[in-house]
Amino acid sequence: MNKTYSYIQKTLPVLFGLAVFLFFGMIYPYHLHYHEQFQLFLTTPEYFLDTISKPGGFADYLGTFVTQFFLFSWLGAGIIAILLMSLQWLIHHIARKIRPAGAWFSLSFIPPVFYWILLCNENFLASGIFSVILGLIFWLNYFYIRNTAARMTFILICIPILYWLAGGAVLFFALGCAIIEWSKEGSAARKITLTVAVTVLLAGCFLTAKTILPQYPFARLVIGTDYFRFPVLYPSGIWVMWLLCLLVPLSFLVLPSNFRKQRTEALTGILLSLALVILSTYMVAINTQKNKEDIMAYDHFVRMQQWDKAISRADRKSPSSPLSVACLNLSLCKSGLMSDNMFRYYQNGPEGLIPTFARDFTISMITGEIYYHLGFINTAQRFAFESMESLPNYWKSARSVKRLAETNLINGQYKVARKYLVILQKTLFYKKWANYVMSFLEDEEAINKHPEWGTLRKYRTKTDFLDSEQEKDMMLGILLQQNFTHYMAYEYLLAYCLLTKDLDRFMQYYPLGMELRYRHVPVSYQEALIYIWSLSHEDPVRTVPYPVSDKVKQELVAYQNIYLNSSNPEEVLKKNHSGTYWYYLHFR
Repeated sequence: MNKTYSYIQKTLPVLFGLAVFLFFGMIYPYHLHYHEQFQLFLTTPEYFLDTISKPGGFADYLGTFVTQFFLFSWLGAGIIAILLMSLQWLIHHIARKIRPAGAWFSLSFIPPVFYWILLCNENFLASGIFSVILGLIFWLNYFYIRNTAARMTFILICIPILYWLAGGAVLFFALGCAIIEWSKEGSAARKITLTVAVTVLLAGCFLTAKTILPQYPFARLVIGTDYFRFPVLYPSGIWVMWLLCLLVPLSFLVLPSNFRKQRTEALTGILLSLALVILSTYMVAINTQKNKEDIMAYDHFVRMQQWDKAISRADRKSPSSPLSVACLNLSLCKSGLMSDNMFRYYQNGPEGLIPTFARDFTISMITGEIYYHLGFINTAQRFAFESMESLPNYWKSARSVKRLAETNLINGQYKVARKYLVILQKTLFYKKWANYVMSFLEDEEAINKHPEWGTLRKYRTKTDFLDSEQEKDMMLGILLQQNFTHYMAYEYLLAYCLLTKDLDRFMQYYPLGMELRYRHVPVSYQEALIYIWSLSHEDPVRTVPYPVSDKVKQELVAYQNIYLNSSNPEEVLKKNHSGTYWYYLHFR
């Protein structure tokens, strides 16, 4: 029994780190990409000084530094695993310094598991982990000082330093040190003096920060570090995290450290470890937001132009949210599969084609990708800027800055493009790309020959018009009229008519695609054409004048028979006909 528990103590931290690594590497990788795109870490002294110029700024700097590595999901997963393992190691060693009690070893996993759960929320940032770790490092070093006067001095000196480095984590450090001093033998007057001094010093730190930085709310100055993306919100999880970092080690003051039998101690430790593993697994599972991970996955594929991966993901499980469907439709269109296959996947109306603009940093980023690839360069530029300026923590976005550089390059605004490229040259992972794009500035011939930028220059809008969310078909029509070979504009225009069930306009726009010379009329168009013909003609299978395949004709006959004769046609048709435009037309 004792050997088994000893083995558990040695392997549990490693297994915990492996579980965290696999979770963020396999189940939550796109949450990591999501974090990376909404920050812009610069390798400049000015950025460092600006970041550390407020309480908790050093923790923020470390957090943003490691977040840039989240561009590579497995590397990001490894970083988070190491950080949470470090958190457990510090809690365990602080608890041992207070009182060795092997049976309660598993309690040291409670704070890191809790922060793991917090990180399941995409708005909790890596900076908070560093803030907590810095507070625990200071607290652990406190235990190595034997001299009482030296310990008192250490506490008082460290409070303002730790506050500026790690923000509110100073609270559990100061309170933890004070409680440990009260647990020791010694003069009550000395303990009272220390308590008063700590309280006055903490209040002085907060008030001084408010005086220096009056623009910040007082509560934000207390927390300091950017634990959460929305700085006006102060989630209870932050306070609970600090409380756990304080209470778990201090619980060793009251928990029994000696057992009459070693077997009893080992059995207690094994049962506690097992209970913790089961409870942690359950809590992480219920806090895993798979629907958001799905949206982030599609967004990442679109950002990286990995169209095939987006389609493969949809083949495994059709997306249902408008943003995911919009990303899938873009991927289908860029792959030349949209007009044939879009209704094989779940469609939820025009919002799943071009989402409506909203003052939200996520929606506008995704919608901007669609406008960019369609050739609405100015609109894509506006959406990229809006997305970055909508970030609630007022950070800048590497993805937005990159897109702003591209749109200005395409528009020939070289001075503006250079401004953004110079910024990206000061980053770690965008520097190479920025240097590459610099060579294109003012080189019209090179830009026109570029497979992406040259094509978008040819297709981009060249006339002024009002950007209307209610008249997207008119915008697409203007874009198509400028160049009738612009297949994306044509397919999006007809898809918009089909999704809004505006079959009259579909019939008006359909002839505009003659310049594209399709090998065959796309399946969704065939289904719409024969359906429209059937509304005013008998025996549409024989009389339809459009090039409709025999397969589509046969499917229409089968669909009509079930639709007209079944008491519950939706459920019956769902099995074999849910991938047709007719099913969408009647039941979506």
